[in-house]
Amino acid sequence: MTKPNIQIIREVLEQIVNQKKIDAWDVYFSPDYIARGAPSIGLGYGTDSSQGKHIIRYITPGSPAEGVLQEGDELLWVEDEKQRWDTFEELSRGIRSYRGSTIKLELRRGNEALEVALSSSVLQGYDTDNEQAKAEMQDFITRQVPDLTVEILHTLGDEDMVACFMQYRGTHAKFKREAIWREGWFVRLADGKIVESWPLPDIDAYCRQLGYRLTSPDA
Repeated sequence: MTKPNIQIIREVLEQIVNQKKIDAWDVYFSPDYIARGAPSIGLGYGTDSSQGKHIIRYITPGSPAEGVLQEGDELLWVEDEKQRWDTFEELSRGIRSYRGSTIKLELRRGNEALEVALSSSVLQGYDTDNEQAKAEMQDFITRQVPDLTVEILHTLGDEDMVACFMQYRGTHAKFKREAIWREGWFVRLADGKIVESWPLPDIDAYCRQLGYRLTSPDA
């Protein structure tokens, strides 16, 4: 007899998170499992600024940046409707605060300087397949936050869907700081296994407790 879906979710969290039995993953998750990332509004690119330059390091598929920017482009300046950032320090402080509907950027691509414009759009969240999701969970519960525990606060089931509201607690191995944060986890099951989910963790609360400073964008 198949277990109730809510019971399956409770067992997943107890065995995998609290008891660190990562091998139990294959018991509860379908080989075709997909974790759906939340959509957002943005431009769809990220930079690496560790070498004294702002270098484009990733471009989100389907984003405004796709087909316009390239990995390896150097960001020289950025401006929106209100202001312009054109030094390394200004870009370092303001690089995540571009909130205008349209921005202009100047890039160095090889020996060429290019000026382009981007407009914010809806970015679909990343889909994570079963093997990657398992590997990321194993890394999180064994290397990043090895004392991680989870407490289920509320669950609600309806046919093949379960909504779970839970609270995590643990100490980050690198930062040596303890954090408590909550997550909503929406799960679809079939034949007793998880086939799809939509995790919504409170990333802001988690990062603040680790010591990150979240700054408001310029008005």
